[in-house]
Amino acid sequence: MKRVLYYAVALACAFMMLSGGAYSQTPPPPTNLTAHVTTQVPVGVELSWKQIEPPPPVPLTVFKVYRSIDDSTSFAFLNVTNSMEYNDRQVSRGHTYYYYVTAVWILADSSIHESAKSNTAWAQVPVLSVGPTGEIVGTVTDSVTGKPIAFSRVIFYRTWKLTSSNAIIWVPQAWTDSAGHYSAVLDTGTYLINCRPPILFLGGVIETLVPIPLYLPKWYKDAYDPAHATPVAVTDGGTDTIDFALARFVPPHLVHIRGTVDDSLGNPLKGARVAILRTLQEMPLIESADPQAADMPGESITIDGLGCLRGTVWTGLTDSTGAFDAQVLSGRSYIALATDRGYFPQYYDHQSSPETATIIHLSGDTSNINFNLNPYRPPQMYSISGVVRDSAGVRVPSRIIVFPIHPWLSRGDIRFGFTDSLGAYTVGKLLAGNYFVLAVPTGDYAPAFYKAGAYGVLHWKDADTVKVSANVTGIDIGVVQIQGGGMSTVHGSITSAGAPMQGVNVYAQDASGIVVGFGVTDDQGAYTISSVPAGSISITADELGYTSAQNTLNVQPTDFALAQDFTMSLPTAVKAAPSAAPLSYRLEQNYPNPFNPSTRISYSIPQGGYVSLRVFNLLGQTVATLVDGLVGAGLHDVVWDGRDAGGRIVASGVYFYRVEVRGGGGGVDFSSMRKMILLK
Repeated sequence: MKRVLYYAVALACAFMMLSGGAYSQTPPPPTNLTAHVTTQVPVGVELSWKQIEPPPPVPLTVFKVYRSIDDSTSFAFLNVTNSMEYNDRQVSRGHTYYYYVTAVWILADSSIHESAKSNTAWAQVPVLSVGPTGEIVGTVTDSVTGKPIAFSRVIFYRTWKLTSSNAIIWVPQAWTDSAGHYSAVLDTGTYLINCRPPILFLGGVIETLVPIPLYLPKWYKDAYDPAHATPVAVTDGGTDTIDFALARFVPPHLVHIRGTVDDSLGNPLKGARVAILRTLQEMPLIESADPQAADMPGESITIDGLGCLRGTVWTGLTDSTGAFDAQVLSGRSYIALATDRGYFPQYYDHQSSPETATIIHLSGDTSNINFNLNPYRPPQMYSISGVVRDSAGVRVPSRIIVFPIHPWLSRGDIRFGFTDSLGAYTVGKLLAGNYFVLAVPTGDYAPAFYKAGAYGVLHWKDADTVKVSANVTGIDIGVVQIQGGGMSTVHGSITSAGAPMQGVNVYAQDASGIVVGFGVTDDQGAYTISSVPAGSISITADELGYTSAQNTLNVQPTDFALAQDFTMSLPTAVKAAPSAAPLSYRLEQNYPNPFNPSTRISYSIPQGGYVSLRVFNLLGQTVATLVDGLVGAGLHDVVWDGRDAGGRIVASGVYFYRVEVRGGGGGVDFSSMRKMILLK
């Protein structure tokens, strides 16, 4: 709340400054300003001061902090705060910093008044070393004009071993002067170096609240992420020159995502809700960069029956023709969701889970992002509810995925939902059967499966199943925090039978089993785990129905980027309790899909009949006949090995499979068709 109030006040102040105010009173200057160097890493200078409280009516008061480096006269505005203390983290070792503070009153008549200066306080940040040192110098310039870029921050990242069992991140930093030059004296060792450009601020008290980047930050050498940065070795008594040429920031423009929402018969759905969301790969990056971003107050929407969706960049309703037109930033990737009352929610393209949602990569306006929602009209549907919490009882907002493992249910019956801000969830529209339940938290928590009384169950084989024959409550999921803090990045790809696997959870654990990192594969099967510490690190890929793949990496403090690919075996059977015959006809989506070389097709019939199950190509020609004869009631599985009727392996591409069931009267009792993709 303080942060929101602060923003609101600052915005009001800026407006009043721009429009002008009648100055009638001046606040007294702050007193007793002190400055001292902090002992924690990274180093900083802590300021504190006092202020005489004005007589009623008390005006709103904020404070402006001014600073000078190695000079007690050339002060510049640094930041604004609404408390009588400030921690300056933008300091470098070996420099002396001078400060003064002013008080700013915002009066009831909307006028703004700034006091005279406080006393001046200073602090010298010492050069500390645990051994030999070297120096890095350089210049930061505009990549086009070659002109120097002043006030850029250069940060040096290194894993610094304190003891055999303890390591921290050592983050000294330096600032460029008016000529774009910087220098830093560092302990010997290997560093990753990041250059962060200056920010253009709006004037007055608002200036640190509305930043506009002038340039793109860059890692040395010409990398935009630490995984591709070039390490730099600092040698005893040596001097290395590390220059940066920064490209100007080009604000992205808005583009359109257009499409329609119809029902399964092709009828347009008016008033259906469409949401464009950040990808599952982008969300952890945002949260790791700023833990407060996990709340995403400006990107959250609550949808009845689903819960609170975070990372929503656009949402709207379809018009009378079922059409929608979303405006989002160009050059980004998104996933899309459509939902309407009386229908199952659906991710693009016909996906039932955000983990497998087709990612939309935007380079311009994009059309034909269409949805076909299936109505739910089964005999009976139920729900699973509970809370997500850690071992201390802290409730954790999460995404909830409910995976079916009942014999006649398939991955097409995956259901999902979202908790509220207190970690409570309800996932409905469930048929009777057995399920796994997975929580994927926001923030610095690892995903976990439900297991009664347990916390941090990472692998589906260790989870409890939930039997649903009525509404089930009390399915509380225990999660554990991710304890990373390292400088290494592990990346790679995951495939099965040569095809990329999307939505696979990948975990990094240290030798004690503590989770130190987490990633999820995208539509190319690629994953990234950041902030991995040094040591013996186990990397595990886990996907429901597959055998987990695992390997151990010996991560050294100088290993800033490591690669680890996995090939996962085809799905194994999941045991399920015996059950009665199905109550309705169903043709399931084949699994896996896409597939290579084989896939499983499941269908269920409530009573025996003559069944025909055939595979067709895009021209409507029969490729293979999988079933053609009398079949009894129940669930049935058929495997297609990608061969035609002559035993020849067919080409990659899109195929269709159709089931027809004829009863004793000779008429067609049931017919259904689905699409599948063979990838080689």
